[in-house]
Amino acid sequence: MKDRPTYTIIGDNTKIEGTLHIKGSLMVAGEIDGDIFSSETVRIAEEAKVSGKVTAAEVFLNGFVGNGIHCAGKVVLGSQSKLIGELTASRLIVEEGAVFVGKSEVNDPESTESAE
Repeated sequence: MKDRPTYTIIGDNTKIEGTLHIKGSLMVAGEIDGDIFSSETVRIAEEAKVSGKVTAAEVFLNGFVGNGIHCAGKVVLGSQSKLIGELTASRLIVEEGAVFVGKSEVNDPESTESAE
């Protein structure tokens, strides 16, 4: 059987309590009371809420995250997003209207290598 990309969807009428470990990508439209660990992309929709920390390769936030984001790649804070806590990423894009309360550390691995 051929490996296909895996995309898990948490619907808007769904609330999950606990830690999620996802092999693949995740789309959250509902509510998660806990942390998310994903090997790929996490997308958090406008009305979605995540009370814990999000750890992933890429994060696209349009909803709420209450305990920070740790990302190996790019984080996009959309115009409707609200992030509380620490943010670490290699790239950060912040759209007008996004709310971020916390501190950030953005380290582009390519620019670090060229500086040496």
